[in-house]
Amino acid sequence: KSRRAGAAHMGPLARIFALLLVAVLVLTAPAEAKTKQRRTQSLDREIKTRRGECEHEMKLDARCGRAQIDFDNCVLRCISETCYDSVYGADALEEGEVDIVRGRTFRSCARNELRNLKVAENQRSKDDAKRSGTPGEA
Repeated sequence: KSRRAGAAHMGPLARIFALLLVAVLVLTAPAEAKTKQRRTQSLDREIKTRRGECEHEMKLDARCGRAQIDFDNCVLRCISETCYDSVYGADALEEGEVDIVRGRTFRSCARNELRNLKVAENQRSKDDAKRSGTPGEA
């Protein structure tokens, strides 16, 4: 009598283990996705706040010109000059142009830049705490 692999030929303990494994995977995947989504939403809120600050600053900046598109390009550059140069530098937005792909690329770049800044700030804080000998903050 030959034994074939498969769920029908698994022992009761193996079946229970397999079901538990599947349950753990199914239950933990949404939690990880929600954590990432919350992080992204938090970064998006910070970028939106920065955009508001930049819009206010650029209204006062004569270099941004009077055309709406010049103002929009100035605001994007203010949010992140690095990301602006990377995404729009060679081909700035033109009047009436809506470029969803580049807009998403810019937002993703700005999120990553902000995330990296936060990581660097946290590391500096930890390093400062270690240097100052502050207990419990290392």
